[in-house]
Amino acid sequence: MISLEKFLSEKREVTIHTLASYIKQYIQEQCPLLLQEHQEELLRTLDQAGERAYGVFARMLFLPIQEQLKQAGFVCDPNYPGDFSTSSIEYWGPPEERDRCYWTVVRTVQGTTLGTIITRVFHDHTQFRIPLPPATFTLEETETDAIVEALSHASVRLQQAELLQRKWAPGQERSEWEYSIEIGLADYIDSRSAEITGTLLDRALSLWGQNGWELVTIVPRQERLIAFFKRPAKGN
Repeated sequence: MISLEKFLSEKREVTIHTLASYIKQYIQEQCPLLLQEHQEELLRTLDQAGERAYGVFARMLFLPIQEQLKQAGFVCDPNYPGDFSTSSIEYWGPPEERDRCYWTVVRTVQGTTLGTIITRVFHDHTQFRIPLPPATFTLEETETDAIVEALSHASVRLQQAELLQRKWAPGQERSEWEYSIEIGLADYIDSRSAEITGTLLDRALSLWGQNGWELVTIVPRQERLIAFFKRPAKGN
């Protein structure tokens, strides 16, 4: 892959999005290669030092990016992709697929702030496994509180189209799901009779089940009950 400096020399304008575009390409190319090349070393580290193996892998993948950013004249605060203790949060996902977001604010050497680069790192707490390659996107926010607030919205974190591609490395098979909602579930509730309510709800939900849908959760919203369903996507 070409260097960041050469990549930027071919661009008319350099923005935070330009940098993120290069980082995405770099990660997509290097992540599976590094995992394959260093698998035995990483597993030994896991046996000897536990989840520090993820830190070892992160340095392998991210340190060259930080060095290229510096060489190209950019200042990252903190160093790319961010600091585990002070500029990352991990609030999401099951143990098998945890999602930690790192952030770093990028400036030019002249002090012009370009924006914030977010790096989502997916990892498994039950074994050493990278379920997905790290995802990269940008935020305009540069203050910590504002960054954390933005990341608290799933629509911000999940904006990356590549996350819809659930197979990314040889031997890693993933299930794809389709989702749907029912917003009229509360209409089946009869306040005069619990028995009638049960019958009506059973009928409503069974229609979904007959078509292969699985009930995920029910969420109250104002005077409505919103039911979320999923089923294996066609073609799985």
